[in-house]
Amino acid sequence: MDLECDRCDICTERFDGADRLPKVLPCGHTACLQCLRRLPLSSCPTCRQDFNGPPEGLITNFLALKLLEGVRLDSTSLWCSDCRTAPSPRCCGEDHDVMPVRRALKRQLQGALPQAAEQLQGLQDQCREEQALPALTLLTSESWDVTLRGGGRELTGTLRDTEEPLTKALCFLLAARVALTEDRASARAPPPAAAPAPPAAAPVPSAAAPAPPEAPLAARDLPPAEAQLPLEMDVDKITLSRPDEKKQEKAAALRDAPGVTRLLGLDCEEDPAWSLQLLQLAGPTLERLRVDWAEEAHLLAVHAMPRLRRLHVEGPMIYDSSAEPPVLPALPPGHAGLQWLCVWYLPRATTQSLLRAHGGTLEELRLYVGTAGRKEWPTNCSDLHSLLEQSGLRALRRIVLGRCGDRHKPAACSQQRAEVRRVLPRAEVLCSKCDKLGADEL
Repeated sequence: MDLECDRCDICTERFDGADRLPKVLPCGHTACLQCLRRLPLSSCPTCRQDFNGPPEGLITNFLALKLLEGVRLDSTSLWCSDCRTAPSPRCCGEDHDVMPVRRALKRQLQGALPQAAEQLQGLQDQCREEQALPALTLLTSESWDVTLRGGGRELTGTLRDTEEPLTKALCFLLAARVALTEDRASARAPPPAAAPAPPAAAPVPSAAAPAPPEAPLAARDLPPAEAQLPLEMDVDKITLSRPDEKKQEKAAALRDAPGVTRLLGLDCEEDPAWSLQLLQLAGPTLERLRVDWAEEAHLLAVHAMPRLRRLHVEGPMIYDSSAEPPVLPALPPGHAGLQWLCVWYLPRATTQSLLRAHGGTLEELRLYVGTAGRKEWPTNCSDLHSLLEQSGLRALRRIVLGRCGDRHKPAACSQQRAEVRRVLPRAEVLCSKCDKLGADEL
């Protein structure tokens, strides 16, 4: 095998497992350990970018070693953290973060199991009534067929032995953290052998009976069998109207807001007062929210929502630089804490205060931010790793760096992601451009 990626960029000698161990520099280039030890300065010999620490502490390019051993690139013994799958030839050419699967698993689970044990202790007390029923349904059945979809993949399997303690914990965790829904139509279907009972006579409506009212924005008049399904309100068609426009539709939205669990399409720019009132009325029950052009009053209303778990928030594209940016306080008592968060155009101080408030529960973060440059946050950021390290993201498992426009530079992105991985070793670090990710939907 004679591939370019199995040789050192400096001496062009073939890598080995001793003195010529392949090491990946923060800039993305690979060189052998012997050449790096001989460098007069701690800088990449290819691009001159500085690096810290001894060469022995740099990441080893395991893909290059596996190539020397003649291992197939689709082998299940390796994992590419950048591609989130088994490595391909492209991973070698682009100096991706490739490592043995056991080491990758250890990185993902580092510190997670002890923390999970602590969180499980309090999860039972935090379980709400609407979560208890699916939990009992999972726990009292002998087995479940499971299908997981995400990232363009689908995993299937069967969960058995629900009496085993770890399986019980998993079932309870699914009910508490996942918005499970039931196919009620199939659940209500009669058994094939059973003869259907004769239908009861339907009551004849009175001639003077009033016409049924028009259905509100949130379907609150569902039949009893469906009454516990999530109630969703989408105000996209009325939110961009001025205060003197669409008054009836806005009044209907305010009337139907109490009890809603999902609120989408809210833009606070044109009618901030109505938007604030809608957030306050829906706040006690909201679990998922998308809100754009959120100013300080709207952010504080969102911050006070006790059951909110998923939030997509965008601030005004232009802030008054002379004004102090809003800084959010610690979460109020009884707040569940966010699990999923997307942030766009919030000031840096506001973003960091939001991350700190949810650092103990936030598992996935999509942050629109650029790499180092001359412009201000969030177009450019030279110390993203420092901001994230100071935010206390103890539960974070995945972060997607959203890039905007055509100013994306792969080399600067690779360096920024490497810095973030060093301070968040358990988190998967992705880039919307490099990893070709689409927009997440609530």
